[in-house]
Amino acid sequence: MSEKGRRLKFEICRYNPQKNGDAPRMETYEVTEAPGMTIFIALNEIREQQDASLQFDFVCRAGICGSCGMVINGKPDLACRTLTSKFENGQITLPPCPGLS
Repeated sequence: MSEKGRRLKFEICRYNPQKNGDAPRMETYEVTEAPGMTIFIALNEIREQQDASLQFDFVCRAGICGSCGMVINGKPDLACRTLTSKFENGQITLPPCPGLS
């Protein structure tokens, strides 16, 4: 069950292949969970409030197109459909998708 105001810790793989010398690395971000928050909503909040360089795909935000597919804590899922309340410890890891790293 989600607690209002719970802090979520995101470990997100970051890498810019167009930046000379850049290498894949995990970066940590924290957000305050809101009722009904999805991974997609949390990522938008991170991008808007903490790191404007964060990029990810989305189109429909309704779980239809599949463009927001990610590996979330080791399992493939859709960011627009995955509730943050699903993760009891508030730890969410987003590694690169297989074949894209």
